[in-house]
Amino acid sequence: MHIVFPQDDGIFQQDNARYHTSASGAILTGPPGTGKTLLAKATAGEANVPFITVSGSEFLEMFVGVGPSRVRDMFSLARKNAPCILFIDEIDAVGRKRGGRSFGGHSEQENTLNQLLVEMDGFNTTTNVVVLAATNRVDILDQALLRPGRFDRQIFVPAPDIKGRASIFKVHLQPLKTLIDKMDLSRKMAALTPGFTGADIANVCNEAALIAARDLNESIHMKHFEQAIERVVAGMEKKTSVLQPEEKRTVAYHEAGHAVAGWFLEHADPLLKVSIIPRGKGLGYAQYLPKEQYLYTTEQLFDRMCMTLGGRCSEQIFFGKITTGAQDDLRKVTQSAYAQVVQFGMNEKVGQLSFEMPQPGDMVLDKPYSEATSQLIDSEVRSLISRAYDRTLQLLKEHQKDVEKVALRLLDKEILSRDDMIELLGARPFKEKSTYEEFVEGTGSFEEDTTLPKGLEGWNKDPKTDKKPSPKPAPTES
Repeated sequence: MHIVFPQDDGIFQQDNARYHTSASGAILTGPPGTGKTLLAKATAGEANVPFITVSGSEFLEMFVGVGPSRVRDMFSLARKNAPCILFIDEIDAVGRKRGGRSFGGHSEQENTLNQLLVEMDGFNTTTNVVVLAATNRVDILDQALLRPGRFDRQIFVPAPDIKGRASIFKVHLQPLKTLIDKMDLSRKMAALTPGFTGADIANVCNEAALIAARDLNESIHMKHFEQAIERVVAGMEKKTSVLQPEEKRTVAYHEAGHAVAGWFLEHADPLLKVSIIPRGKGLGYAQYLPKEQYLYTTEQLFDRMCMTLGGRCSEQIFFGKITTGAQDDLRKVTQSAYAQVVQFGMNEKVGQLSFEMPQPGDMVLDKPYSEATSQLIDSEVRSLISRAYDRTLQLLKEHQKDVEKVALRLLDKEILSRDDMIELLGARPFKEKSTYEEFVEGTGSFEEDTTLPKGLEGWNKDPKTDKKPSPKPAPTES
């Protein structure tokens, strides 16, 4: 457990408090790496109050009674240091749903949770303690934790959009030495990193600096940032891996199949680069630029499935046999097909139904549908994948010469950029977006809107002087 003390109490002054806070806390949810813990720390810094932080796993011990005792001690410390912010990170470690049966350590975990629930109820509106928590598995939390009066406010912290990524890149690019204009660089990098979280962005900037330093460069260039993105997404290049000529030829035609299928499918993502240099677990690598969209039609999902099957189809056309190299492609296609049939209600025979798909690592004891429905779902998934395979096979047979051109160039150069693809196949027949300005067009402004809502502009000013508190020395831990 850590506690950080500021110099003064800021807006949480007990003599004439501007705001009375209750124990009904807020729980921050969202994917890993989006900044939930940082947001809690920033809240304490802006409020100028002590910040007590503890991890959920610190309450769990093999000895009976230790967990509830630590919960009592934590809340007692919060009362002594009020006004303060109490932050419980990874609360799912102690706040899991209680089951009907308890054996061994599970009963201790339930006792710890019960003590946490009792302590949350023990606060009132004059306690002046704000309780914050963070988790990326809100679905497994006990409902008693989330009821009004406890963690009744859920704040979802999503992965940043393109404007948010540009803002985060500006922060992480600030200490880096580069001759590129950092404003333009942050926008270019934001466009190249859809789906990245704040932690991913920090990792990309760090990797770019390491790559530049390893090559003895005086500053970081754009190629270093591009290599850093590839390393984060696909893993390190394995230039020492020795592939037999036949294997290398198979990989080249496989990746060419992906590239050509995506090039001539309207709803496939734009291709950035295709390589046959082994990376991570894969022997080849095709880098696409996914569009940031939240709603997908059946046609869009079907085109993506076809593009993913392009490698397997190319092997079938050119070699008359298939290899194990399409394992990852088939896994993605299977997941997409089951999601369309089971979750999205996109199948006529199954109908407008949506069932919960099990999460990776979850123990599945019973399916939420009958055996007859299960057989129908399996049949429709096979039919959907079969249609996608047949369509991709037909497409690549029509463009067989194009696939061969791309594969031969790959065997010669090992890496092909988008410009190489345009030289070989001509311009892509569908309109696509690739720059930051194109992506944010029609969304208001080029920059992220960070203005506070009306009425909150001066929320952290001293009520006596109507000014922000003077800068304080760095806080110390005790």
